[in-house]
Amino acid sequence: MEKTALHRIVYYTKKVAERSKVHPAHRLPRAYTYRNERLQQYKKRLNELCKVEREQLYK
Repeated sequence: MEKTALHRIVYYTKKVAERSKVHPAHRLPRAYTYRNERLQQYKKRLNELCKVEREQLYK
């Protein structure tokens, strides 16, 4: 099953919310070491996917 852009947006927002729950003054858990970079890459690919779906929708 191919995930739709909507499913990917839900996943992205859930992960960003998890990341933002950690108080800025506290050290991040080890699992979050590269999460910000991965989330930025995911967001970039998600924007590209949304652009493609939008073009297909309004053709």
